[in-house]
Amino acid sequence: MTFTTQQAYERELAKLIDVEIERLMDAISNGHLEDYAEYKFLAGKIAGLRLAKEYLLEAERICQEKY
Repeated sequence: MTFTTQQAYERELAKLIDVEIERLMDAISNGHLEDYAEYKFLAGKIAGLRLAKEYLLEAERICQEKY
């Protein structure tokens, strides 16, 4: 299967999102947070990145159905 530039872009973006989620989760699990506000901020970033990845996958699915 040959990948188009768009498909390669989508895969790389998904990988970058996964790496950033993992990095943020490591920061939380290491326990070096200053306070609860920092925890909430990092947890919010993780939630936002997960939502972005869901949108990426949903857009990919919609495009596959249309084209």
